[in-house]
This record gives sequence, structure tokens and C-alpha cells, in this order.
Amino acid sequence: MSKYPVIALVSLLAGYMGILARNANMLPINFESWLKMPESNKNQALDNIKTRFALEVSNAYVKKALGKRWRDHKSTLKKDYFKTKTTLNEKLQNVPPGMLRYQWEEVVRFWTSKKGKVCVTTKFL
Repeated sequence: MSKYPVIALVSLLAGYMGILARNANMLPINFESWLKMPESNKNQALDNIKTRFALEVSNAYVKKALGKRWRDHKSTLKKDYFKTKTTLNEKLQNVPPGMLRYQWEEVVRFWTSKKGKVCVTTKFL
């Protein structure tokens, strides 16, 4: 039996998880961390995946993988749209395509807060 169909399915699942992680309605970016994301949101994404894929891994594993993709998405948004040499108002106005304005404004305010800056600093220590 060839490994290629399995690899293709894993790739398809990973891509689909990335799509869900970027869905602002299902997995909003305005939570400080994946741990603070409501379980109802995580379960909705998990149920969405389970309707499309027959998985032989635990729900916890799938949620962990979703969390990684969600964090990667937030990191990419910050890198691409949160310009450090701009004013707060300019940052607030630079809403990424497909992003809900209120979520962007909340996450920008967090990133510019003392707590948000401490979170970034402690990750690099």
C-alpha cells in the first residue's frame, strides 16, 4: 500500500485546520491565548473537522493542532499588519482583509498594552 494517499490526507487536514484557524467567526483572534479561547469555539471547530475527516486521534490532539495554527495566524497578522513605527490610531485602522474590526481593535489594544508587551518579552527570555 502506498504512503502517498495518507500523506495527501494529512496535508489536506493540515490545510483545512489552517482555514479554520483564520476564520474570525469560529476562532476569534481577540483572545490573549488559546487557553482563553472558549471551549465552545474549540468544539465547534473540532465538530467541523470531524464532519469532513475520519480521525483516529484524540480530540485533545486535534485541538492542540488547531491552537498551533491559530497562534501562527495571530503571529502572521501581527508581523504583516501591526507596524511598530505607526501610531495607535494607524494600527487600529490597518484592519487585515477578512478580519472583523472589533477583533482587530481588541488585539491591537492588547499588543500595545503593558501586559501584551510583557507577554512578548517573556517568550523570548
